[in-house]
Amino acid sequence: MIIKQLNIYGYGRWIDQQIEIQNPLQIIYGPNEAGKSTIIAFIKGILFGFTDKKHSLHGQYTPKGNAPYGGEIIFSANDHSYKVVRTGLKYGGTVKFYDLDNDVELTEDDYHQLIDPIDRTAYDQLFYFGSIDQNALYKMGRDELRMRIQSIGVAGAGDWMDLQADLDKQSAKMYAPRGRTKTINVQISDYKKLADQVSAAKDNFPHYQDLQSQLRTNQVNLNKLQTQLQAANQSLDDQRHLQTVLPLVAQLNDLKDVNASQVKPKFENDDLNDFNKLNMALSAQQRRVSEVQRVVDELAAKVSKTPVQTFYEAHRESINELVNELPKMRRLAVALEMGQAQLEEVQQQIQAQTAGTAKNAQGALPQPFDEQTLTQVNDLIRDEQNVQDKLSQATPQRSQTHDEPSKKSGLIWYGVAGALVVLSFILGSNSFSWIGYVLAIVAAGWGWYSAKAISQPQPTPTDEDPVELNKQLAQIHSKLAAIQNQFGLQGIDELKWLSIQTSLQQIVRLQESYSKQKLSLDENQSEYDTYVAKWQFASDWLKFDPSNYSATIETINNAVEHWQQLSADYQRQQTALDSNKQTLKDAKAKLDGLTKQKTDFFKVRNVGSDADFQQQVEFQTNLAKKLEQKATLESQIKSAKVAIPTNVDQATIDATVHDQAEKVQNLQDQLNDLSREATQVKTEIDGLIKNGDYYDLRQQLANQQTEIVENVQKYMALKLSSQWIQAVLNVASKGRLPKTLTLAKQYFATLTNNAYKDIIFKNEISVVREDDVHFPINELSTGTLEQLYLALIFSMAVGFSDQYPMPIMIDDGFVNFDKARKEAANTMLKQVSQKTQVLYFTANLDANTDDKLVLDLKTL
Repeated sequence: MIIKQLNIYGYGRWIDQQIEIQNPLQIIYGPNEAGKSTIIAFIKGILFGFTDKKHSLHGQYTPKGNAPYGGEIIFSANDHSYKVVRTGLKYGGTVKFYDLDNDVELTEDDYHQLIDPIDRTAYDQLFYFGSIDQNALYKMGRDELRMRIQSIGVAGAGDWMDLQADLDKQSAKMYAPRGRTKTINVQISDYKKLADQVSAAKDNFPHYQDLQSQLRTNQVNLNKLQTQLQAANQSLDDQRHLQTVLPLVAQLNDLKDVNASQVKPKFENDDLNDFNKLNMALSAQQRRVSEVQRVVDELAAKVSKTPVQTFYEAHRESINELVNELPKMRRLAVALEMGQAQLEEVQQQIQAQTAGTAKNAQGALPQPFDEQTLTQVNDLIRDEQNVQDKLSQATPQRSQTHDEPSKKSGLIWYGVAGALVVLSFILGSNSFSWIGYVLAIVAAGWGWYSAKAISQPQPTPTDEDPVELNKQLAQIHSKLAAIQNQFGLQGIDELKWLSIQTSLQQIVRLQESYSKQKLSLDENQSEYDTYVAKWQFASDWLKFDPSNYSATIETINNAVEHWQQLSADYQRQQTALDSNKQTLKDAKAKLDGLTKQKTDFFKVRNVGSDADFQQQVEFQTNLAKKLEQKATLESQIKSAKVAIPTNVDQATIDATVHDQAEKVQNLQDQLNDLSREATQVKTEIDGLIKNGDYYDLRQQLANQQTEIVENVQKYMALKLSSQWIQAVLNVASKGRLPKTLTLAKQYFATLTNNAYKDIIFKNEISVVREDDVHFPINELSTGTLEQLYLALIFSMAVGFSDQYPMPIMIDDGFVNFDKARKEAANTMLKQVSQKTQVLYFTANLDANTDDKLVLDLKTL
């Protein structure tokens, strides 16, 4: 299989991405987090199925957004082009398989038939080189390699291998060249010993008969001695029994004055335990009473009311009602401070506008026009200009340029335009403000046109009546004069009337705003003053400046919190004092109860003090011991069943016992000597019997030989069966194991620049250095260990490439390699890529890397 193209629909960070694979050796480069591991997981997922959450080490790479999960791989196999598509997460994804050369869709079974028997596990073992599990490599031996190699493509290989292992295990139990405990080894050793016994048995039979006769004589003498010894022992036992009982009789005589009538009840161990427990409880309770009394005294000394606490508790209800208003007053104080600041700001704005606005002859501000008057004044000024223009045309004059009228007329219209712009801006929220802007543009245009027209040579006089025009002009002046008187515009040039309207309107609005804010501020001030006045009853305990609103509120709040804390502390102290007083009362009551219990305890036993009780307990304890000892002695003497002579003393019985013991010992010594002699004879007879009769031994030797031959035949059958299974597996796996082992040695030598020349595959892998020094793999450096693992992966992958040509993927496998090792590994990659495809993923590129082989993920 040669992968040619990856089309990723949606997988992790890759969405709608196409990746071309153009080289047999393709180096896929990208820094960390560039998506290399995602591409590796994508390729394995498309080929072998997406993993579920339980088996996804790095997650399932679910794409963000609405991109479909999965993608496709285009590859060639057997000189044919195919495409496999896998989408969705359920059951490893849905598979579609296409024959691109014939443009037909194949079945999923066709795809599995193409890649079988390679699955994800087999692929990771044979074709993937990533992070190395050193512990697993340390345990790898020839059997592990054989299982990896021969289990691929051989039906039931695992069962055959298990059977072969069982056969090897059985044969190993039967024979080993240097074994001592193996079945055949033991039989051969016994056979040699038996052969020696056969040759020696010919000369031992007459001696055996003499020994039997001697043994019978010894046995008769032993029986006689044993009878005598038994009788002597019985007599010694009787004397020793009597010797043992005599001291008991003496002890019993010493206790003849002790009797049960002296025993008094309620002085036993249980009573003593009750007495000790009662004393311990009394002592503990006395300490408890003293401790609680000390705590009560300390608390009583601390509990006291301060004058301010007395004041607070006397006015608690009123204070709590006022405290409930504190949040509102806090907001009101902030509003007052902000309102005053805003009021001052409005006042400053009024003063600024007033200072910049023209005053009338009396030095006062004129009244602002209403909208109707503004329009009327604008029309009158325009009409006035028109009439004056007509009068100028009606009077014969020489053609000349009237610079001054032109300037006057232009300035009037420009002033009108400016007034309209300002007024429109002020009325910006009005839906008709755009009309003001249009009128301003028209007025400015008209002023420019009028100035230009007047500056041109005047036409010939018109036929307008100057008298009528003067009359019209007088009417206009009359109306303007009325407006002047109505709005207090005396002394202000009528050309400024319109331009000052904006300032006048602004002043009016500011004054109105000032009045509203002043009214609201006065209401808040009144409410605030009322609240502060309610605290007059606490003037001795509260000191504050009412004009500093927020500070006043915080002063009140802090003071009340302090009073509340004092009250709470007092209540806690008082509660603790009351609780401890009750505890003290209970403790004293319990102490009284324990004292009464002790009094009753003494009264029942008719004693008056601790010493009397303990003295009586001691006497009763000794009495009980003596009574118990007396009963024991009587029982022992009775159970001895020995008649005690009245005239036998301890010295006489001791001497008798000593004499009888010497007699017993003498008999025992004779018996021991005779027993040792009989034992020696019997041992010699047993040895002869063990050696056996000559003819019996020869038969045993023949039987042993037959058993050895049978076991050898069984051992050979087991070994040959194991070798046959191995030969069958080698044939079935096309001799991959020998080929793999040979390639591994060759590749390892290449990767290490011939520093190591051989790999030894036994129960564990070891390597041979060029100087013939052997190293187990747990003594190799990390880099050399990875070179060995890489050689094994390459050898297995190349060994399977003839029948299962899967691409090899290497995930930054040279990170621990130095420069020389990397160069050797790159050489190896090029050699391997001539037989099967190699995809090398790395975050580090060497300077001498061929750019044609590099696919830079940053360019995608």
